[in-house]
Amino acid sequence: MLNREDILAQTDLKTEIVNIKEWGGDVLVSEMSGTVRDAWEQTLGEKDGAGKIVSPRAKLVVFTVVDEQGNRLFKDNDIDAIGKLSASSLEQICITAMKLNGIGDDEIEEAKKN
Repeated sequence: MLNREDILAQTDLKTEIVNIKEWGGDVLVSEMSGTVRDAWEQTLGEKDGAGKIVSPRAKLVVFTVVDEQGNRLFKDNDIDAIGKLSASSLEQICITAMKLNGIGDDEIEEAKKN
């Protein structure tokens, strides 16, 4: 049986390298910690001035692409810029991020509602 120390020592998050041919290189996509996942979910319901949901794919990229030390590569204010990139490039990252984080379309829709 795991004890408190065993559980709290679990700090490694799964990662996967994704080659984005359109960008000419690889990106490292990470599993989110519980805290980061909560922050990501809170952003999903945000709407722009016209009442439209703001870039869910770009948000997932911003919250899951990391450097070799596991630090987020992008800041929250990069969401608009990321959203302007190729949809197929973003989709490649999102598919990996969703797999690593156990996210399906149903979870995204539910988070948007909440």
